[in-house]
Amino acid sequence: MKLRAVITVDIDAADFVEAAEHQQRLEGLLADLNAAYPHARLAFQERRQRRTGDPTSQTASPPKHATGRLNVYAE
Repeated sequence: MKLRAVITVDIDAADFVEAAEHQQRLEGLLADLNAAYPHARLAFQERRQRRTGDPTSQTASPPKHATGRLNVYAE
């Protein structure tokens, strides 16, 4: 049986320098974790913050011509 354990750490960093410091700290913790679990990996990703305001204005409306009906073609 294979299992995957996921640990999520959300980090707020003011700039790339601060983000790099957090990444180095996590890599140090991963080194300790690798002693027991040699296949452990660290994925460090940037996450975009959601926009604030009216949520209906942020979603795209479907094209006006898309009705879902099939076109009638004559031979």
